[in-house]
Amino acid sequence: MIRGLLAFVVLAAVTAALGYQWYRQDVDFHLRQEKQIAELNQQVNKLQADNERLKGELAKVQEEESRLVAANEMLRKTIEQATLSGKVPRIAPYPPK
Repeated sequence: MIRGLLAFVVLAAVTAALGYQWYRQDVDFHLRQEKQIAELNQQVNKLQADNERLKGELAKVQEEESRLVAANEMLRKTIEQATLSGKVPRIAPYPPK
């Protein structure tokens, strides 16, 4: 009877030790995941801010490109007119205002 009780106590102690070790590993795993999630959220926020900044810069570049296309078209028409008429018209100052 005492041997059985002693075996039960030893088995319970081993089971408790293994359970505690498994519990600690699980807690550590969840803490690492939370830290990784926080870091990834920071990266997402930074990338979203960069994306917004780049969208603004792209809009400026596209606006400049549109303005240059219009100026180029005006110059093309001016050159074409000069070629046909033989007169050199007054060219608007660059950049157009």
